[in-house]
Amino acid sequence: MMNLKFIGMLILIIAAVMVPVNAHGVHVTADESAIVIADNSTSKLARSVADEMGANITVYKFGSADAVIHELEHALEDSNKKILVVAYTDTVQKFIDKHPEVSNRIVIVNANKSSIQQGLTKLGVAGATSSGFLTPLLSGLLIGLVFGLGIGAVWMKRKLI
Repeated sequence: MMNLKFIGMLILIIAAVMVPVNAHGVHVTADESAIVIADNSTSKLARSVADEMGANITVYKFGSADAVIHELEHALEDSNKKILVVAYTDTVQKFIDKHPEVSNRIVIVNANKSSIQQGLTKLGVAGATSSGFLTPLLSGLLIGLVFGLGIGAVWMKRKLI
């Protein structure tokens, strides 16, 4: 009987000192500094334009306005995040009206190729990876050349001796 009272008091004390936890939800775009907010009908167009321009940006398909608002709330905390909005434009505009401090990092565009291109350029993410293949290739060739010359010199010296 005494053990039961002790366990009950222990549980009551632990419950009293526990700090309440507020869950804000899962952050979809953890480390990306630039994203596109799209839906099912606009995501393929946005992805193809971004790839064509060599933009270092991730396209996310959102299924609801609530998910978009949740992502925008995370943008309030991360001052480096840039967002191009192709879908849910009314929702995002209402959010910007409430939080004008993010208006310079969020660009709302129409769902057409030229508008998306202008938005990517305005965010400053267009062309960020245009030399994405060429730079590593040239670096690898240069490293291989230097390494190869060094090995060749050592090998030739051994042959001469």
